[in-house]
This record gives sequence, structure tokens and C-alpha cells, in this order.
Amino acid sequence: MKKQDSSKPVLRLHKIHLDGNCYLGFQFKYSETIYSGLRRINANWHSGKKCFYLPFTRKSYLEIIRAFNGTVAVDNTAILVGKRAAINNTNDVDLPLEFRELLVRRRYSANTVRTYCSMFRGFMHFYRKFDLQSITDDQIKDYINFLIEKKNVSISTQNQVINAIKFYYEHVLGREKKKYSLDRPRKERKLPKVISQKELIRLVLAASNLKHQCIIALLYSAGLRRGELIGLRVEDINFDRMQVFIKGGKGKKDRVSILSERMAVGLTKYLAAYSPNYWLFEGPNRNQYGASSVGMLVKRAAKLAGLKGVTPHVLRHSFATHMMEGGTDTRLIQKLLGHEKLDTTAIYTHVSKSSLLKISSPFDSIKTENFRKKSLE
Repeated sequence: MKKQDSSKPVLRLHKIHLDGNCYLGFQFKYSETIYSGLRRINANWHSGKKCFYLPFTRKSYLEIIRAFNGTVAVDNTAILVGKRAAINNTNDVDLPLEFRELLVRRRYSANTVRTYCSMFRGFMHFYRKFDLQSITDDQIKDYINFLIEKKNVSISTQNQVINAIKFYYEHVLGREKKKYSLDRPRKERKLPKVISQKELIRLVLAASNLKHQCIIALLYSAGLRRGELIGLRVEDINFDRMQVFIKGGKGKKDRVSILSERMAVGLTKYLAAYSPNYWLFEGPNRNQYGASSVGMLVKRAAKLAGLKGVTPHVLRHSFATHMMEGGTDTRLIQKLLGHEKLDTTAIYTHVSKSSLLKISSPFDSIKTENFRKKSLE
């Protein structure tokens, strides 16, 4: 590889393994040039590996070179074998054309299409010497067990793999559901992480500029998902009605959330300073702001504020919890969050301080005289 130009941001290529497949991973220090380039070519983000990735193919490598066109120093030393590039097509399998087409026709989100295709490609690679249509239920279960025992995949990933496989056999091939069944893992019931309002203030103030402060504050103040925030248009902010219109949220459902008075003041200043054209928050060349960029700016602000484990979704959890602590009806919070089931919203009662303050420990009901001297009293 040629000597790198120190004036250019450096993009380092490396191999990562996901669900039995090899992918081309990207490592780099924060650079908007690299972020925007990876977004243009639809690179995926893996939260576990903390990196963007693409299929490990020569096509992906050439796509990277074309995307940056000399503006970025590409370090490919980690994927070289001797003097020959290790990138080849041995790990690349061709999906059945109708698999992707049916996902698109049924209006699955772009993220779901990418996920299902990736998961099913891993399944195809595992059984690449077999005819897909002849694979048995026992072989499918063997593959799931392989992912659990050998790859240690999460419950979420296991469910996504099952869904992708079921989609192919039940929808693409049209087989009856009774002919294809898999045991589903029990869903983990983890309590949502929340931050206090004092911590939120520290987080907002730690952001590097007005735009980033507004992004963090709006995620919290309206209880938005990251994808919903970057999908907001300028016209979706209604200052007269003090509302935020969310178009095509999760499940492709529209809904309305609240616009706080303090947020309205901040957004007014932001709009005057940045003059966004169409998207409320714009990236380079007035394109839609990237979801990964939102995650990174929250992470940077959290580090500066001395907070750990804060993500955009933690801000949404905090919004719901603080609303519940303020006495807002659970059904109203459900509508604001866009939850389909009330049970989903009710989980915030488990982390709400107000619900815990209403109860007392039976230890406190013991009469003082029942304690001997030198006891806890």
C-alpha cells in the first residue's frame, strides 16, 4: 500500500465475522467525510462490533474506492494476504431474486430488508452445498443451534434469523405454516435504562453546538426514536399547536407528539441559524442526517458529561419515565410513544420513582420497641 497522506482522514479496512459470514469492516476516527461516504453506499452499522460493514467482496472494495475518490486514505493492509488482496467472492452467495423483491413489495423498511437479506444469506452460506427447497426442518433447527452454541448470537438475532427463514419458506415458496415451525426463545425482559433530568441537562450542555443540542433535546422532549428524528421535515414542527408530527413511525404509523415550550425556543434559534431546506436536521449537501451520526453525537456528549451507556433510545426511555413520574396517564404516554400495546408502555412503571415512593418496606412497619438495644434504632 502507498504511503498515506497525513492530511486526509484514514479509513482502515478489516475483516469481521457475523453469523458465520465474513464481512468487510471499517474503522476510522470521527470524520464527516467518511460518514457521509458510508451512508451514500448504504453501509450497515453493527452495534456489537462498533463499526460499519459491507459484504466481504471485491465489489464492496471497489465501491469504497469509488465513493471517496481520493478524498480519504484507505488502509487495506489488514485484508492483504502477501501481496494479493484477500477479498474474493467465496463468502458471497446470491439471494433468490424473489426474496428481496417480495420484501420490497410488501413495504418492509429498508433496515428490515437489509437485515433479512443478511440473515438469510448466512443461512444459504451454511447450506451452500444443498438445494434450498430440499432443506428439512431438522436442518434449519441445526443451523439455529449452531448460531446459539458456536456463535453465541443474541436472542434478538436468533429471532431475526428465524423470521428471515420463515419469510422465505412461507411467503416466497408459499408453504403452509404448519409444515414449518421453530421454537422461539423467551424474550428477555430488561428494564429500560433512564437518566435523571439533571443528567439530561449536563448531556445537552455538553453537545458541541446548537444543532447537536437541539437533536438531543428533541429526542428527549418528544420521546422520539432515532429514525423518527432524522425523518422529521421542517414542516413537521407546528409551533402554533405546539406539536411534532411523526410521519411513518415504527409500523409505518403516523402520530403526533408534544413540542415543549423550551424546545420551541431552541428550535426557533436553530432554524434561524442553520436555515434547513427540507429535512429538519440536514447532513452534508442538505441530505437527510445520518442515524449513525445521531448515535455518535449522543455518545460524544455523554462522554463529556461523564455519563455511561447513554444512547438515543435511553432519551426516549427517560421521556416516558419522567412523564409517568409527573402523573401523566399511561394510555396518553402510549399514544405519544406510538406503542401498539399498553403492556409495552407499562414497563416504565417499574423504573418510575413515583410508583416506588407510594410503597414502603415491611421492615419499616416493625414497632421500635421490638428492637433490642444496640440494634438498628
